[in-house]
Amino acid sequence: MDGTIWDSVDNIVVSWNQGLSEAGISDVVITRERIIGLMGRTMDQFAKALLPQYSPDEGMEILNALETIENEHLRERGAILLGDVKGTFQALKERGYFIGIVSNSQSGYIEAFLEHYHLEDLVDDKLAYGDTGQGKAENLTRMIEQNGLERYWYLGDTAGDYNACCEAGVPFIWAAYGFGDVPADVPQVDSLEEIVSKVTELDSDQ
Repeated sequence: MDGTIWDSVDNIVVSWNQGLSEAGISDVVITRERIIGLMGRTMDQFAKALLPQYSPDEGMEILNALETIENEHLRERGAILLGDVKGTFQALKERGYFIGIVSNSQSGYIEAFLEHYHLEDLVDDKLAYGDTGQGKAENLTRMIEQNGLERYWYLGDTAGDYNACCEAGVPFIWAAYGFGDVPADVPQVDSLEEIVSKVTELDSDQ
């Protein structure tokens, strides 16, 4: 989601710093730069990087509380969309494509996005790290299997996304407009809207 569909980093920073302040934690400050550097990682890795002075269990307890505040913040306010999300989803659906969202985020994060922008009817399935306790590669495989998908692509913007796709055997399309770089020769799009013509092109080549 982040770096492909929207940029929620600034709202995450605001909500997490608010949560830390309310919890009386003054030795941790969240910045956009710190969050950007962790995008694409699982939430336990976020806790380890941002809260190293706490035990893993304590770090996750704090992070879970911050995520609850974050989900409500995003559900109410949304974030910065990286293109015409609704129009792109509608164009894909009109062409008969399945749309699934796989994220390393907490439970409720994808739902906050869908509810704020009223996109529930356009997304066929969703899986997050917080739902399954598994990383992106495992959740990609799970989504493919539980929906009986035979041909598919994953749009991602980081090397972590690419590596997860390699592990799961899923063809990767790089969102070059996103947060990260992908050191591999893969199909790419320079805007979200381009994904419609790109998957149509890739589909016709198979």
